[in-house]
Amino acid sequence: MAIIGRFGRLGAIRSARCTVAESVGDFVYILDEPLNGLDQVRKADPADYNKLPAVGVIISKQSSDFCRVQWDGETPPIFSGLSPGEIYFLGADSSIAERPPKPSAPGEEFFVQTVAVATAEDKVYIQTENNLTKRHH
Repeated sequence: MAIIGRFGRLGAIRSARCTVAESVGDFVYILDEPLNGLDQVRKADPADYNKLPAVGVIISKQSSDFCRVQWDGETPPIFSGLSPGEIYFLGADSSIAERPPKPSAPGEEFFVQTVAVATAEDKVYIQTENNLTKRHH
């Protein structure tokens, strides 16, 4: 897989360049080649194929443009209200969602991506899939 070859061992927590728009708990995609040795990531968007697939979740932000992204494995306790054992999806707002986004307007479409399984009320095991399913209204 290209992601494994380019980014090394999955399960790694890597430093990345992000923007003020990204927050802890947001799932992100790879924007571009690394810059000064840091991955460049932005919020994944299930309504925009060019902003997929989600490859990991932001687990901390050191500044407005520097974050740590977890690519695989169990996260620290950054979530709340999860149901252990449940599968979670990439939500419309780049966060974790119990259900995949559902188009509501004619012509609207979303790509469904499974991203994690809850291991506790506040933690998930990241298992992003590169398989995307398109949902139409």
